[in-house]
Amino acid sequence: MYSTNNKGFTLIEILVVVVIISILMALGVQMISSGSVERNLQQRGKILKYSIQYACDQATFQNRAYGIKFYSNAYGFNQFVNNEWVEVISDQLTTVKLNDGMKFALSIDGQKVVLTEDKIEIPQVSCDATGRLSPFELTISDTNDMHHYQLRTTDSWEIEGQWLEQTVH
Repeated sequence: MYSTNNKGFTLIEILVVVVIISILMALGVQMISSGSVERNLQQRGKILKYSIQYACDQATFQNRAYGIKFYSNAYGFNQFVNNEWVEVISDQLTTVKLNDGMKFALSIDGQKVVLTEDKIEIPQVSCDATGRLSPFELTISDTNDMHHYQLRTTDSWEIEGQWLEQTVH
């Protein structure tokens, strides 16, 4: 005779387990990728902050103004030599293009600055020969405008980085 005590799982039970595992994996991947976007924005913001601080140190050491030109998806450093702004040629202060999926928004004295990809002549932000930095607020965002990391001057010599709420546009 045949035994009615079958051991094993039915096809339906296996499919339910596979669906549950798939949903959990999808949620996990989404959480990991979201965290990596935040991590990338914060890392980019910190690198920019320290680069600006380095440029201000160089302005003091060389007794000449340094400037930062911001574009919609890049930034570069200039110095004021012989009454004109020239690009800094240095390993530490190079022109940097943001990763795909990141963009800048710049405000100076509470006024939004329109950033394009076109070359500009005069830096929007500068550091004079004493190391004094012009006031600004720069927001680095993802293209979905879901994550925002902001750099801003707190006084003439300090830059602060912080996360902004998702409602900022």
